[in-house]
Amino acid sequence: MFKGLNLRIFCVGLLIISLSPPFLASANEDTSEDEGRNFAVFSLNNAFPVLSKSKVRMIYKGKVKRINKANINLVDLTEDSNDKANFYQTLLGKSLSQMNGYRASLAFSGKGNLPVTISNNDIATILNWLEENPNGIAYATIKSLPEHVNVLFILEPEE
Repeated sequence: MFKGLNLRIFCVGLLIISLSPPFLASANEDTSEDEGRNFAVFSLNNAFPVLSKSKVRMIYKGKVKRINKANINLVDLTEDSNDKANFYQTLLGKSLSQMNGYRASLAFSGKGNLPVTISNNDIATILNWLEENPNGIAYATIKSLPEHVNVLFILEPEE
């Protein structure tokens, strides 16, 4: 009886230990370079209105597929992007691995609006994609945006 209980305790302990290092490392990493980065959710479609934070959250969770009766398309940055990780952490409070798991379940169920991942994180590539997708929505740091885009929402880190 104690052998089975000890094995369960041991397995749970291993699981906790295996999950701990990423959380500890992320808590101790120097993020001063990424602190204070403000993101903008934007489009080249001027018919899209300014959006609330809750609406943007629903869009990036895949729960909203239309704005003003127009189907929307999302573009996403590559997996290795610090901006992508910071954006989802700030907007949804989720890590990239949590977002990938969430989106995998959406894809499996056939529900949700999943973003298209672009080939690189350059603002010119994002703008080219938006030109080819008139109902496209993207995000980027505010400092990287040209003046002619339609800013739908500004995401600022919460203090």
